[in-house]
Amino acid sequence: MPKGCVHSQRDMVFTGAANWSVTTARARDVALSFFPEFWIAGENAALVMPPMTGDPLILLTRWDPLGVLQAIEKYKVSTTALIVDGAIELMDRPDFKTFDLSSLDRVRVVSFVKKLDADIRKRWFDLTGTIVAEAAWGMTETHTSNTFTTDMQDDDFDLKQQPVFVGLPLPQTEFVIRDFETQEILPLGAEGEITVRTPAMLKAYWRNPEATKEAIRDGFLYTGDIGVLDEMGYLHYLGRRKEMLKVRGMSVFPAEIEAVLGKHPGIRGSGVVGRSDPHAGQIPVAFIQSADPDLDKVALTRWLAEKLSKYKVPEIRLVEALPMTATGKVKKAELQKWVEDKEKTA
Repeated sequence: MPKGCVHSQRDMVFTGAANWSVTTARARDVALSFFPEFWIAGENAALVMPPMTGDPLILLTRWDPLGVLQAIEKYKVSTTALIVDGAIELMDRPDFKTFDLSSLDRVRVVSFVKKLDADIRKRWFDLTGTIVAEAAWGMTETHTSNTFTTDMQDDDFDLKQQPVFVGLPLPQTEFVIRDFETQEILPLGAEGEITVRTPAMLKAYWRNPEATKEAIRDGFLYTGDIGVLDEMGYLHYLGRRKEMLKVRGMSVFPAEIEAVLGKHPGIRGSGVVGRSDPHAGQIPVAFIQSADPDLDKVALTRWLAEKLSKYKVPEIRLVEALPMTATGKVKKAELQKWVEDKEKTA
């Protein structure tokens, strides 16, 4: 079971106010959300932001591509957030261009399975005239949305950085990159543990003082996430430390491999984990849900070899479907169990 995070109403108010302060919004916005409210992002979208802004919200009970398009047209929705896979699903609909989406002004996406890239952005802009941007970095522990990417999309500046570019800190939010072992502060540009201090940080883990003491030290939350702060102060999220692989002594981030796989037209989704290897230490294994019945593993490996360093090219496993959470993330722990289960893969 996940650890429960104790938050106050003050955390909610701060989250709403801080995000509103860095948003270029109209005098009156109409928002749309389909995110479940048990997810912190859904809570912010449905329960925190509307009272802060006073703007109306169109709230759907679940993801429904047709319902989303109909709602945008009917209620003149100006702002919404999507998962990248959902944005692609909308654009792939043959009736997509029949809906009037001209009211859209601000669209944010979250990169889980598919990662936002320049091709997806261009396709969305050509169809809607709206620039789609990465949403933010955040955790349930920090009440999420702790960075912003507003107006950082010129010439795809944000997408030309390390994966995943998540922008600048919100007001009163501090990021420090530290060495995982020594906790020493690392120089700009170095990879290390993202530690964060924010007024919206959890007060404790519910009935778990040991976990609270481990995570919160000197006012900072030690996230377990790997990240980089560059010389301009932008934060880049590289993934969970427990997901990072060591291949022949080299660090390999599954998020990078998944971002490349997401560019292949024959791939619907992917998840990368590692398996033990007596010579390399670990080998990346990519579980791939195909969108093309003729997808060939040998050809795909050659395609990957043109885009990745040799030691990053994964072992390919084709699966009928990926195990997903209710919020659209791949269950990496489940994939790890599949590594030795040959019956689940091709």
